[in-house]
Amino acid sequence: MNQKLFIFDIGGVIVMHNPPIREFCEKYNLDLESVHRDWMCYIKPMLDGFLDVDYFYRMLELNYNIDLSNDPVMITCYHPYENTFMKDMVRKLRKAGHRVVTGSNTFAPHWDLLKNLKPSPLDGFDKLYASHEMHLSKPNTAFYKYIADAEGFKLEDCFFFDDSEVNVKSASSIGINAFHYTQDNDAVLNYLKPYISE
Repeated sequence: MNQKLFIFDIGGVIVMHNPPIREFCEKYNLDLESVHRDWMCYIKPMLDGFLDVDYFYRMLELNYNIDLSNDPVMITCYHPYENTFMKDMVRKLRKAGHRVVTGSNTFAPHWDLLKNLKPSPLDGFDKLYASHEMHLSKPNTAFYKYIADAEGFKLEDCFFFDDSEVNVKSASSIGINAFHYTQDNDAVLNYLKPYISE
């Protein structure tokens, strides 16, 4: 068998959830657009593991005159649940002898929460790659190259699944077989049929 490397994004593919910032804004009666602007200023250094989420909390407290000392909102407003269909695809790919790993933009609080769930949606992968631990985040093409190199696969032997079209395009641009996941499970099944075992 010609073994392939399958890289799965987590949020929006393996784990589904509503945006925590939306619930946070409703909880504290804040303007979503303003908070989102602030979030976009902080998200990349947090995803790359260079800024602790506590700095983001302190900024929110200062900007919006709220007290988050006992409310880690990126956890209390985060309600993940497993996409059982996609986890079944992971199981089938591994059963067929392929290497299956994560490739996720995330930061420590969310990642730690997911790892500590029993059972965890991160169970069943050969290895876990997270942006804050790699100090690289998508759509930087170095993100995919890092994983392919670490796993010992050529880019053309890698498959990548993500719900972000931007990330899919960046992976495709360097020769990775990239699939834009839109929750069309029939499309996923048809795409993976040549590679999976029942």
